[in-house]
Amino acid sequence: MSVLMIEAFYGGSHKQLLDLLQEEIEECSIFTLAAKKWHWRSRTAALYFMQTIPPSENYRVLFTSSVLNLAELVALRPDLAKLKKVLYFHENQLVYPVRKNQDRDFQYGYNQVISWQHLWSSRLIGNSQIALEIRCSRCQ
Repeated sequence: MSVLMIEAFYGGSHKQLLDLLQEEIEECSIFTLAAKKWHWRSRTAALYFMQTIPPSENYRVLFTSSVLNLAELVALRPDLAKLKKVLYFHENQLVYPVRKNQDRDFQYGYNQVISWQHLWSSRLIGNSQIALEIRCSRCQ
């Protein structure tokens, strides 16, 4: 089984997790973007990966973090729709603290909600059970 691993923000804990998985999974293909300007990575990564990931019949599982808008990527690359999907949440943008005294940009939380809907994700994984419960309760 071949695992397609995609990381739109390859740095810090995102990099550590992907590197660990790569050590443990024999057949995997990894596609990443540098850990710069995560806001832009979140908004544009699907377009980038749509063009850079070559089609392959060998992929069985798609693993990505919630920085990538998975719904957009699958819409742009219908060949990826058949894969089992694992979506990992490093952080929850619906409740993540805003640094400045300003209104929250809900686009990032909205992207996460769309990505983890049953239609798109086979498995949701978070860095805590509380984070997953918050995700679900905020969307009701």
